[in-house]
Amino acid sequence: MTAALTSRALVVLALLTLISACATRTPEEPTGNRGTYEPPTSPQIVIENFRNAVIEKNTQNFMLCLADPSRSRAPYVFEPSAEAGARFQAIFQSWSVTKEQQAFLSIIARLPSDVNLGLEFSNSSVAFSSPDSLVWVGDYRLSTKLDLAGIPNVLTGTMVLSIQPEASGLWSIARWSDAKRPVDTLESTWSILKAQLSN
Repeated sequence: MTAALTSRALVVLALLTLISACATRTPEEPTGNRGTYEPPTSPQIVIENFRNAVIEKNTQNFMLCLADPSRSRAPYVFEPSAEAGARFQAIFQSWSVTKEQQAFLSIIARLPSDVNLGLEFSNSSVAFSSPDSLVWVGDYRLSTKLDLAGIPNVLTGTMVLSIQPEASGLWSIARWSDAKRPVDTLESTWSILKAQLSN
């Protein structure tokens, strides 16, 4: 009888050990910065996500704002400012969503981890709107603090974003056009920074 009692005790002990091993634990906070990102169910959300991704230096969210061939009907196109397009024609001829990612990563790599980018929009308006497209126009001010030779720490220009829905119903930037503002005497657009950092 002692062998049977010992056997049962071992079974009970094994079950208790198994039950305690399967107990749930308090979930940990996820690692990595997910940033501020909302599913882009409208063009306005795309603009907010874009701004937040830049300020937070979040490459993943930045790329989700841009049309990607795997998700979008239209390929992503970047049209540089006229002066940058003329000066850096070879660079911008083959510009793609991959080059956009490389340029953004290069900006982030040059900044100290505790320094964020600043991005402000002003004079923004909707130039065109339809059920399958929206064209947003706004002046921007990008504060970089990169201290690169020939590149001001504050870049300004006018941004024209063509935002379209993807097959999933979520929206993304299909075309980004950059231009020098009429009030700016010197070329200090985002295009110049992209060209310098694309090498």
